[in-house]
Amino acid sequence: VRALISDFAVFITILTMVLVDYALGIPSPKLQPTRDDRGWLINPVGINPWWTTIVTFIPALLCTILIFMDQQITAVIINRKEHKLKKGCGYHLDLFVVGVMLGVCSVMGLPWFVAATVLSISHVNSLKLESECSAPGEQPKFLGIREQRFTGLMIFALMGCSVFMTSVLKFIPMPVLYGVFLYMG
Repeated sequence: VRALISDFAVFITILTMVLVDYALGIPSPKLQPTRDDRGWLINPVGINPWWTTIVTFIPALLCTILIFMDQQITAVIINRKEHKLKKGCGYHLDLFVVGVMLGVCSVMGLPWFVAATVLSISHVNSLKLESECSAPGEQPKFLGIREQRFTGLMIFALMGCSVFMTSVLKFIPMPVLYGVFLYMG
């Protein structure tokens, strides 16, 4: 029971706090969905002067270095020998996909997706294979990792489906989201 609760702790916390907020009628700021008048593509210049596109080269270069380093550090941590991975080169494809999606998300004004080191390590830990037969008090032996891409695909598919859940998401108080981000960050 403890493992089940810890697996769904964040969801249980959000659900509980939304119910408390609703039951007590606390006047808290809520998550605001995107406006109806906003288009799919974002004008990169907007109301700014034309020269701002040239000046943004420096922060863009710094962001590129940061994202590349985050991706590579995550790949090094995940591909350690003690994880006994057989398909360790998949992160090269992942870096390409992250690069393409950064461009798409930037043009559409969406948040960027990166390797998310903490989430990736948690994901690998959740896929550990351990021996089931052990003497009482003996730690199970680590056998390896269940290597698959299905959970990653489903995670991002469900995140994409959240676009259609704006009628539900608008009830989540912003302090609850800030607490979740603080906990997960």
